[in-house]
Amino acid sequence: MAKLSKKARKEQIIENLTRCIEIGGNPETIEQLKETLEQVKNDTFVSQFKKRAKRKPRKKKESK
Repeated sequence: MAKLSKKARKEQIIENLTRCIEIGGNPETIEQLKETLEQVKNDTFVSQFKKRAKRKPRKKKESK
């Protein structure tokens, strides 16, 4: 799978969100999707995805 440009990725996200809203479902979830769609269209969406915590490297024992 090739890496998409920023513009192509944005279009793909908008298309997916629109399709999900049209399908319907839980009204609360649909409202959240609509808000997210508007944020994506206005370039104000900030993902809450957090990076995985990294382990701290072990300290090496001092040799005498």
